[in-house]
Amino acid sequence: MLLEITFIIIGFIFLVKGADLLVSAATSIAKKFRLSEMLIGLTIVAIGTSLPEIFITITSSADGYSDLIIGNSIGSCICNFLLVLGIASLIKPVKFDKRIVKRHIPIGIIVMFLLLFLCNTQKLGEAQTITRGQGVILLLFTLAYIIYTIYEERKIKNEKIDEEIIKEVESKEKSSIVTIIIYLVLGIIGLKFGSDFVVDNSIIIAENWGLSEKFIGMTIIAIGTALPEIITGIIASRRDETDLLLGNITGSNILNLCLLIGLGAVINPLIYSTNFNSSIIFLIAITVLLWLIATINKKSQINRSRGIVLIIIYIVYIFTML
Repeated sequence: MLLEITFIIIGFIFLVKGADLLVSAATSIAKKFRLSEMLIGLTIVAIGTSLPEIFITITSSADGYSDLIIGNSIGSCICNFLLVLGIASLIKPVKFDKRIVKRHIPIGIIVMFLLLFLCNTQKLGEAQTITRGQGVILLLFTLAYIIYTIYEERKIKNEKIDEEIIKEVESKEKSSIVTIIIYLVLGIIGLKFGSDFVVDNSIIIAENWGLSEKFIGMTIIAIGTALPEIITGIIASRRDETDLLLGNITGSNILNLCLLIGLGAVINPLIYSTNFNSSIIFLIAITVLLWLIATINKKSQINRSRGIVLIIIYIVYIFTML
């Protein structure tokens, strides 16, 4: 037990440093190439912080751990919207960008309904199954989303619709391309190994306590693999880079649902437990709630009091999983 706890602490150290390097590299890329921090958050940072989930999905799918993959995917999204956003807002109120509210959150809701539909349409014997064909559909949706995000950014820059975005990135970036790439790679490596240390040793402790695969996937692994988002969110919030934070959370959630489950199903068709339906519906409800807060609220932000509410909801959710 002491050895596992030691590795978890080492994992946290890797996560903190890795997230710091990744955020630094991402903002440098934005400044150097005059890209908005939101685009970097939705793509590079979202993929980078989702690497732990991707690696776990590949391993778990090959070994046939369907509940672990699906639980990790859905649980990470819930963790992102409640815990990550809640913690970040405690440091500094998080303001929603118009593009996130008008386009990307609605896309996320569409993805959730698509997943709910696909997961309940195919059966293999008596069990609901996510087939390879459905996995391909989810992967194609992932590709389409990334292409759309890049197209949206180029359209805004060309038409100069949002002058603030251009102003944000006009300052000169002195770091060389090589330095930025080194920071980016080291940051991703730090997040990957840090998450491995935390998740693997947390699983050992959890299994010794006799917890189920579904519970481990939706809570321990979900929180563990969301640690990059949590640490990245804290650092981005402290630096007042909320576009990067919200882009990371929104992009990571879409990748978690489409890329992870799609990749897992393509490698090996996933057995789907209908017990996950309630978790997907809960995730949809949370997403709609955040969208309403951002739409109705004049300041369009998550302040500290709302952040505390999000964290409390997440704690209650964890207890319901026991």
